Amino acid sequence: MSWQGLPGGSPGPEAVAPDELVVATPELVAFRLETAGLGSRFVAQVIDLLALAGLLLALGLVSAGIAGFLNARDAALLVLAVGWFVLFWGYWILPEALWSGRTLGKRALHLRVVDARGGPISPGQAIVRNLFRVVDFLPLNYAVGTIAIFVSRRNQRLGDLAAGTLVVRERMAVRLSDLAALAGGPGGSGPPAPAWTVRLDPALRRFVVAYAQRRPWLHPARREELARLAEPALRALLPDLVAARGPLAALDHLADTAI
Repeated sequence: MSWQGLPGGSPGPEAVAPDELVVATPELVAFRLETAGLGSRFVAQVIDLLALAGLLLALGLVSAGIAGFLNARDAALLVLAVGWFVLFWGYWILPEALWSGRTLGKRALHLRVVDARGGPISPGQAIVRNLFRVVDFLPLNYAVGTIAIFVSRRNQRLGDLAAGTLVVRERMAVRLSDLAALAGGPGGSGPPAPAWTVRLDPALRRFVVAYAQRRPWLHPARREELARLAEPALRALLPDLVAARGPLAALDHLADTAI
C-alpha cells in the first residue's frame, strides 16, 4: 500500500459538517472546503456594491459631460443606459468568470465561487448565478437570497442552486519557509533547521494535507500506521525530527503547518 493518497478514502457522512464540502481527488485524497456564511458574504457584498456605485457614478459624470459640453443629450442618455447595463451585469459576471470565481469583495474577504463538486466555476455558471440576482434580491435587499442561504445545507442562494455553485473560504497557501524550524514547536529538540532549498514533493504534500484534514477522526493506531507508510519520505525530508521523535511527530509537524 502506497502513502501516495490517504488510504481509506474520504471520511464518512458523520465526519462532515453541514457547512463543508469534501472533494475526493483521483489519488483518493480528500480535501475539505468550508462554505462561506451569511456574515462574510454580506460584507463582501457591501464592498462590491460600493465599488459598483463608484463605477456608476463615474459613468454618470461622463454622461453629464457629454450632455453639457457636447450638447448631445440623446447621446448622453444612450451612453448612460448602455453603460449602466454593461457595468451592472459585467461587474458580477466577468470577475467571477475570469478571476477564479472572485469579485473585489470576495477577494478582500478571501472567498471564492466554485463548482458544487469543488472545481473551478465555468463562464456559464457565472452567468446563471448572477442573472438570478434579480430573484434573490426580491422583495428587497436580497431577502429571498438570505432565506435561501439560511435554509440550504451549504449556504447557497437561489443563484448558486440554479448554477450548481457555492461560495467557499479560501485557505491560506502553505509556504515552505514556514517549515524552516523542525524542532521549534512545543516539545521540539535540536537546533533550528536551515531554510528549505527544495520543493516539497507533490505526492507528499497531498498526503500531508489529507492527513491534516482527517486527523481529528483518526484512531492513534491508524495515525501511527500512516506515519510508517510515509516514513521513507518523512525521513528524507525531516531526518533530525524523525530520528529524535519518530515519523508520527514529523507527520504531525507537517500537518500542523499545512492547516
